[in-house]
Amino acid sequence: MRSMNGRVRCGRAPVRRFALTLGVALPIAAGMWPGPASAEDAPGPPPLLTPLEKLFLPLKEKVATLPPFLGDTDVKLHFRSYYFNRTKPDDTQNEAEAFGGWLGYKSGWLFDTLAMGATFYGSAPLYAPGDKDGTLLLKPGQKGYYVPGEAWGALRYKDYALLKGYRQLVDQTYINPRDNRMTPNTFEALMLGGTVGWVQYLGGFIWNIKTRNSDEFVAMSSAAGVKGQHDGVGLAGVRLTPVKDLRIDVSNQYGANMFNTFYAEADYLLALNKDWKLRLGAQFTDQRAVGDALLPKAQGKYWVTHTGGTRFQLSYRELTLTAAFSITGDGNNIQTPWGSFPGYLSMIDQDFDRADEKAWLIGAAYDFSKLLTPGLSAYVNLAWGVDAINPSNRKTAPNQAEYDLTTDYRPPFKAPVLQGMWFRFRADILDQQDAKTLGYQFRIIINWDRDLI
Repeated sequence: MRSMNGRVRCGRAPVRRFALTLGVALPIAAGMWPGPASAEDAPGPPPLLTPLEKLFLPLKEKVATLPPFLGDTDVKLHFRSYYFNRTKPDDTQNEAEAFGGWLGYKSGWLFDTLAMGATFYGSAPLYAPGDKDGTLLLKPGQKGYYVPGEAWGALRYKDYALLKGYRQLVDQTYINPRDNRMTPNTFEALMLGGTVGWVQYLGGFIWNIKTRNSDEFVAMSSAAGVKGQHDGVGLAGVRLTPVKDLRIDVSNQYGANMFNTFYAEADYLLALNKDWKLRLGAQFTDQRAVGDALLPKAQGKYWVTHTGGTRFQLSYRELTLTAAFSITGDGNNIQTPWGSFPGYLSMIDQDFDRADEKAWLIGAAYDFSKLLTPGLSAYVNLAWGVDAINPSNRKTAPNQAEYDLTTDYRPPFKAPVLQGMWFRFRADILDQQDAKTLGYQFRIIINWDRDLI
């Protein structure tokens, strides 16, 4: 195993407005900070409402008396604040702080058959130095954006079939929301899914995608790097749960004139006793160029590659220990232009799915709700990857290691105005062989859901 070197650079960019300052400033700025809470055993005042909820309250009360299509209307506002600071191993820097989220509408069901919905997404810069672009919180050039990311109609027959068309979220292995910045991927598609006994299925065709930091829908082929074409992706998959605690996923996604991805995974949870549990998982991906093979060449125009992995998790009450291993074929890096990589070795920065890479991971997670405070949890993952190559020229790629920390806090606020808040802190160190410096990044995210109707 080749040595890895580098030196941590702490950087001079201060962490300017986040953590406690941001957590307090945002509610005050929105006029939503509550007054003093009454004692737990006192009757207390009526629930506190935000100005927005007060505005919608008369409408909410009136809508509730109407037939289901209108009476079951759901309107939600999701606030998100996100600070991102990264130094890459080549010493380039990305930094921004953004604020935004989405406003979503969903109708009830007309005759238990027809429904519709829409979601408006947006992100605005709060702090965005022009020389540190590239966080993907904003458009290129550190510019804000807004876009009607969802606009769909749906027909259903009980739980057996749900047909959904036009702009929507899709979540299936390699095609998914990838919701790890300000707004998720959404797609223009026609999808059919449902549940029959212990079989869940999803299939359809996707022609366009709005990527995480974009306000435009482009062809699936364009998002994959193919210019001048407008090819889409057909997909089909099933999730099987034939016995308790056993899950089997099988899916196939065919990108016309690009590549085909077949994925299979099995996951089984074994309860050893009331305190101890063992979870076993195995996954496999076959990916290969198809049709006119218009993506950049790897090992020949019609490249073929694979990746497979295993994972073992042992849980004792609030503690979970994880070990995982994966190996990728030498035909190409695994391609993930339409979502996040579903592999066990997908970390904050790297996916450890480069051509010919062998990688392993150890990790630990703990729920501190009983030990420290309700709603607090954290996990640490450490991963190493060796023997990767550049699939185009077959030259050796650098060995790498990554060390991740994620902390989540979902405080059980008694004041209704603060309920639905979720604080997340993520950090990682990326150590790549012969790099200029250690790469590192940290993220501070605040999510806040408000139910308007």
